[in-house]
Amino acid sequence: MSYSTVAASLVAASGGILFGYDMGIISGALLQLREEFKLSYLMQEVIVSSLLFGAIISSLFGGTVIDVLGRKFTMIGNCLVFAIGALILSFTPSVTVLVFGRVFLGLAVGLSVVAECAYITEISNPEHRGKLVSLTEVAIALGFLMAYFINYLFILIPHGWRFMFGISAIFAFGQGFALLFVPKSPRFLIIKNKPIEALQVLRRLRSDEDSANQELSSLKHHLSSEQNLGWKELCSQKNNLCYRLVIGLGLAFLQQASGLPTILYYAPVVLKQIGFYSNQSATLATIGAGVTKMIAVCISLCAVDRIGRKKLLTIGTVLMALCLFFASALNRPSSIPCQEDNCDSHGENINFTDNEYVSNATTEQVSASLPVSTCLSLVCMLCYVAAYSISYGPVTWLLLSEIFPSSVKGRSIALVVAANWTFNLVFSFTFLDYLAKTGIMWTFITYGIACSIGLLFVLTVVPETKGRTLEDIDSSLNELSVLQELKLRCASSVCTDSGSPRASYEPLSQGPLPEPALCTSSADSHTESAI
Repeated sequence: MSYSTVAASLVAASGGILFGYDMGIISGALLQLREEFKLSYLMQEVIVSSLLFGAIISSLFGGTVIDVLGRKFTMIGNCLVFAIGALILSFTPSVTVLVFGRVFLGLAVGLSVVAECAYITEISNPEHRGKLVSLTEVAIALGFLMAYFINYLFILIPHGWRFMFGISAIFAFGQGFALLFVPKSPRFLIIKNKPIEALQVLRRLRSDEDSANQELSSLKHHLSSEQNLGWKELCSQKNNLCYRLVIGLGLAFLQQASGLPTILYYAPVVLKQIGFYSNQSATLATIGAGVTKMIAVCISLCAVDRIGRKKLLTIGTVLMALCLFFASALNRPSSIPCQEDNCDSHGENINFTDNEYVSNATTEQVSASLPVSTCLSLVCMLCYVAAYSISYGPVTWLLLSEIFPSSVKGRSIALVVAANWTFNLVFSFTFLDYLAKTGIMWTFITYGIACSIGLLFVLTVVPETKGRTLEDIDSSLNELSVLQELKLRCASSVCTDSGSPRASYEPLSQGPLPEPALCTSSADSHTESAI
């Protein structure tokens, strides 16, 4: 892996810092905004969700932009949108302008991960692709951590939310400048009939000229046989795009249904529900969540190419479900759910735990009196964050960048990301209402059930792409379908139950999809290979 490849990947992945920062900063800013503008929890949901509305809009047309302008120029333009959005929010005079600024910023957020993951995937080697693409999730985790730290620094400063929003403009201008020096995607250059320029880029990205020439020939051969598909074919059987969309849309839904993205938006609110009553102590606790997320993503970065995508998703989903169910048991309500007569003006229950509500308590006073259940709940939440950050966080984006053909990669990923933001919008816009009506215990239980359902999807539908070239993955997915995979699993199960030996089943491990073989009583006669 050459220095140029690593450097280009790091610069592209740094856009994740902007993504994570602008997603996470609202959690602390909201505590000040609701006081300054006297916001009800409905208006809080509108402010949080308006960014997601902008992300949905950009996702719908962003795929076309990426496929037409290219990955590099899309990322550069996106940095400018990030900077303008940050400045609008920092100098906003009213709630109306604030909502508009959040929508505008959402345009950049929606394009960010799509362009970055597509770019890094197309410049990296198969052996290191998982690590390099996962750098984006590391950057996102760093962005969240920086946001939580900035929240804590400015939470007690009057109008501190203006500084919280404005700081991201500095990061945006910095990344935009650095992106001027990264190479274009060689795949995009070949699609645009620029093989000479593509070869120059490959020589810069690869360690030797022979590997660059060999990769160029492979790319030209594969892309020449790849069908040029439009929007209407994305849900068709051509290149088995329908099955690929099932994988992508399923992962997008489960990523949001797991609950963590929404909980991160309202992290201080959730932490207040489990016992951190002051703004300062709740904001300080979010830094712990940010540190946990950062460490877990770094672990995922090291493990994704060794353990595999599917195994990480399985491990993370199981751990999330266990943490959520345990947290729900620790937060059984000691009073009725939040109603008009026992809520404050922001929709928070003022007598939700066994302890007295102390909104003006200092951090030292609160931390000294935290009950055991609150401490254990925090441990569960941190483990929940870690489990998500080794699984759905990085692996979803990695798989999306691997399973779609190059000719429609931008549009395909954009469609899935638009669905992802739509799911995110629904969950975040209804979160405070659901929390007020059911309480924190049932909120945790609901997300735990969603994680349990997600485990079934991961085990039965999601393929393993570890260690394979994009061309091999594409060829295998052209033949694979949900029904075929389930049929092969059932056939394998029957063979095992009858006592007959069989090859181990691992989707997309090597070669094309085999036909299900008949069970035999001899190991020598069972010659089928794993998928």
